Amino acid sequence: MRKSKKQSITDLAKAHELHKAGRLEDAKNAYLAILAQHPPSAEVLHALAIVYTRQQQFSEAIDHLKSAVELEPTNPTLQLHLANVLKLQGLFNQAETTLLHLIETIPNCIPAYNNLGTVLYSKGQLDKAIEYYQQAIHKRPDYIDAYYNLGLALYKQNKISDAIQTYQTLLTKAKDHIAARFQLSCWLLEQDQLTESIENFLFVEKIQPHHFETQTNLATAYLKAGNLPEAKSHYIKALELRPDDIQILFNLGVILMQLGEVDQAIQYYQRADKLNHDDFSIHNNLGIAFLAKQHVGFALHHFQEALRLQPQNTAIQYTIEALSKNQLLLAAPPDYITTLFDAYADHYEPHLLQALDYQVPALLLEIFKSTRPSSLFDIADLGCGTGLCGVAFKPLAKTMVGVDLSEKMLNIAKQKNIYNDLVRNDLTVFLSDKHQAYDLLLAGDTLVYMGDLEAIFKAANAALRPQGYFLFNTEISDTANYTMNQSGRFAHQQSYLEKLAAQHHFEIVLYKNVITRLQNNEPVYGHLYMLRKV
Repeated sequence: MRKSKKQSITDLAKAHELHKAGRLEDAKNAYLAILAQHPPSAEVLHALAIVYTRQQQFSEAIDHLKSAVELEPTNPTLQLHLANVLKLQGLFNQAETTLLHLIETIPNCIPAYNNLGTVLYSKGQLDKAIEYYQQAIHKRPDYIDAYYNLGLALYKQNKISDAIQTYQTLLTKAKDHIAARFQLSCWLLEQDQLTESIENFLFVEKIQPHHFETQTNLATAYLKAGNLPEAKSHYIKALELRPDDIQILFNLGVILMQLGEVDQAIQYYQRADKLNHDDFSIHNNLGIAFLAKQHVGFALHHFQEALRLQPQNTAIQYTIEALSKNQLLLAAPPDYITTLFDAYADHYEPHLLQALDYQVPALLLEIFKSTRPSSLFDIADLGCGTGLCGVAFKPLAKTMVGVDLSEKMLNIAKQKNIYNDLVRNDLTVFLSDKHQAYDLLLAGDTLVYMGDLEAIFKAANAALRPQGYFLFNTEISDTANYTMNQSGRFAHQQSYLEKLAAQHHFEIVLYKNVITRLQNNEPVYGHLYMLRKV
């Protein structure tokens, strides 16, 4: 028996109340009861389809929406909803057909253009998706969702500049659109537009101070900008949100070691170690940090743990043997250098040049030019890093090869297009078969990661042609041939360096005591040598 129209309105109002209260099952039953007792209604079918969608019963939602569309074929809301549910089910072709029909019948239904763009985006048809997003924006210049979707499609096509410009336009119309501002910040960071990236991330941070990804991206941006204290600050904020994030704990350890804050670095490495006791890099870096504090027993323990994880690692074996016999550590282990500089690569240059006022490439070039070189040289840049010395010496190079242990550093150096070849290798091993191959060996800020320099001096002599030059710097030790500093870098005594030069048939062309960099805003003094093979 059919109920009256008045009763139908009352029943529908009750069903809507159940729906609003989140009582979906009761609302569904109420809508079904109305359909059973009254003529089909597009409004009821639509409401029931919404419940089915929220319950993830998509097939039922689609059936009821199709029935609603048959009753009201000119109602754009029903067709938009139908297309969205078809898309959720992965029925992209049906969703596309529905939206094309809607655009054909109601050309001014602007959301249909945007929604069709999202369907085509899901199908991987980016050009067509972009076309429909742009049509939506042309018809409604303040259509924020279309701008947002257009930016994503442009980015996926690798049209980064266009994507950035689209979101910048969006933010002039809706400055508090946090999703767009965050995404824009990430794209600017990828493009190394660091100042603007940081400004946008800081805007997001004011509104969402507890957003983890904003804090980690800010830390990355400040790292790239060479601002280690700010990077440290934002990693600490991120750590407050996720106290057990091992990567952040490790990154803080690396940053603090670079800042010379060894005690704090050890604390963060130890927290990471508690979360994962089987991480080689953590033990390796803890070993170096404890050596910098001259806590040989603790250092030995962590190097032994590192060897447990990589039992074939000859560098760690050597380090343990040296420490066990109370011998001086002859060099920073290669795996430590690799780990350090792989982590350091992205922000290496800005940190050195801005925060540390790094002068070594310019100083080496100055003393070399003082000899008034009149020809071009075959050069090996030992420990080339990202290519700072290579850039300085490129005008004097006939050929130039860069050698380093860090693959990430070499990748950055490669982008400069200044080297004829880039080689990932230990320096002494690299030089071992290069008999009289070079006119000039550069070692800018490289020997500071070696204690005993006997092998490198011997290899340098063999690799140089007669009258070839060896340019390098080291930090200054006043107490022993070589000592490891709190920074994990080695310092060398002048008498030791000059003894090695004489033993390996080098004459000292020029020596200077110079400021090579800053550490904690204090000058770091170093030896600067220009040797010539005789």
